[in-house]
Amino acid sequence: MFTTLISYFGTIADIQNRDDLILITDSQEVQVILSDLNFFAHEDDHLLDFDGLFVSIQDGAYADIFAFEGVVPYLWKEIFRIGLQ
Repeated sequence: MFTTLISYFGTIADIQNRDDLILITDSQEVQVILSDLNFFAHEDDHLLDFDGLFVSIQDGAYADIFAFEGVVPYLWKEIFRIGLQ
């Protein structure tokens, strides 16, 4: 079993030049990924308000996951790194 950690990373502008990231904004796909990571809010069982993800996959596993609110990835939007331990 792994632990999911979240940390502030910066803005989307900080990762805009990474060509290994895949943008995911479909609400069902975002929900499935976050559920697979067991990433739920602590006070209730609803997923946190992340509507979009940038995901890097290496060797069939998530290498990097960045989350943001809303579905339009404006460069000024804050992103949070979701890490696994």
